[in-house]
Amino acid sequence: MPESSHFRIGTRGSDLALWQAHHVRDLIAAAGGSSEIIVLSTQGDREQVQAFEKLEGKGFFTKEIEEALLDGRIDVAVHSHKDLETRQPPGLAIVAVPQRASQRDALLIREDRATAGPWLPLPPGAVVGTSSVRRRDQLLLLRPDLNIEALRGNVPTRVQRLQSGRYDAIVLAEAGLDRLALGLEGVMRHSLDPRVFVPAPAQGALALQMREDDPKVTFLSHLTDPAARDGVHSERSVLRALEGGCQLPFGAHWDEVKSTLRCFLQTTSGPRRITAPTSNDALLALRQNAPLTVHITRAKKADSVLQRLAQGHGMTLVESSMIDIEPIPDPPISADWGTEGPDWVWIGSPGAGYAVLEWLQAHPSARIAVPGHGTASSLATNLVARIGYVGQGEPQDAWNAFAHARTSAEHVAIPHGTLSMKRWEETRTEAQLHPWEHYHTVPGTVPAPASDVVCFTSPSNVQAWTGPAPTCAVAIGPSTSAALNALGWQHITAESSDAFGIWEAILRFVDP
Repeated sequence: MPESSHFRIGTRGSDLALWQAHHVRDLIAAAGGSSEIIVLSTQGDREQVQAFEKLEGKGFFTKEIEEALLDGRIDVAVHSHKDLETRQPPGLAIVAVPQRASQRDALLIREDRATAGPWLPLPPGAVVGTSSVRRRDQLLLLRPDLNIEALRGNVPTRVQRLQSGRYDAIVLAEAGLDRLALGLEGVMRHSLDPRVFVPAPAQGALALQMREDDPKVTFLSHLTDPAARDGVHSERSVLRALEGGCQLPFGAHWDEVKSTLRCFLQTTSGPRRITAPTSNDALLALRQNAPLTVHITRAKKADSVLQRLAQGHGMTLVESSMIDIEPIPDPPISADWGTEGPDWVWIGSPGAGYAVLEWLQAHPSARIAVPGHGTASSLATNLVARIGYVGQGEPQDAWNAFAHARTSAEHVAIPHGTLSMKRWEETRTEAQLHPWEHYHTVPGTVPAPASDVVCFTSPSNVQAWTGPAPTCAVAIGPSTSAALNALGWQHITAESSDAFGIWEAILRFVDP
């Protein structure tokens, strides 16, 4: 075999780094080359106690390997691409980016601590381990009640610490879990959607680094996957412009299907969360304020995701519903419930939760089901632990999924208003359903505030609107969109009815 196709592969000694090095060895062999693996130690391997933001310098997992490459002790370095500095040391270059693994983060939860809850299947006040500032800040954006504690060590060590009970949950890159195929006894794995939880730039990608003047560069360059290379370039271009490294609370995810770059950046004013068609557009959006006033037609929520995002972008978010909820005094209760009451209460909207709050407080055995994270977040704090189901789609889809999972032995109470859409009437289920007319929906008495953008959250709020048609309007979902269409009002419909779908619809009215 010619000398030009033999490579000395430099790598860290962790289980994951060795898997990656052996994977590259196999790729080289499949291309007709040969290789040997040389293990090197890095600062990140030796410093296993302090969180990353407390360590001095940069390149914790790469510096020593790059020095070996420059010294000629190795021919190619295999890195997790996200660990690399955005600017290459003089004389070195990334010569190949093989096919990318999952870009997502994963939340690993001890099974005895897993529970349905707003945004994350965790109980209030859960202890979550991570040493990533990006992960920390996004966890707290979703759930300010969580307790975030430092977690270091290689992947198996981190999983063992979770299993031993030191944490309720930890966050790891999904690619590492897939590559190592670890046993996860007693642990539930929850994949974090990049639409909600933005991963690190280049997460899931490998970087093959060589000396620029090495004649064997051409051989390795053929291992590049163009889609992986282009996605990584888009994500890391923004990181490089921000002059950030692994200590910057920044996430980026290139959506290949939609050709969209989604970014997260924690700033001194709060979190910024944008989508853009290019890295240049993303950088501009991350750097500029958007001093709009946005009116969302719902009751004010304490410390909501939308409030924190608006604050981070310099927006004013005004929450006030165009309708009022009037609970019906002593609504009749189904005799079929028996003395113990229903097994489940389906809370189809924040208004329904408000109307039935007093009854729920008096009947602590009934579990709660909700169509999505917005409704879950609107519940009183002491009710969150009773949530047993949180839907992930549109309200009708969420109800169908919940109802189909019920058995004939289960009773489901459905508190609803006089104008509710009665989705349960179109669903087959073995459960015993008990629709419970619990409140009236009436036009509100507070006039709509002056605003640049109005987000309508229900058909009832559209019908109760008394002012002129808003110039910039958002519909939270299809039924609200239909109500706006009936009036002939131009609007944008959010891709999802949760806070992030609403937020990304609002951003479409921000001037670039």
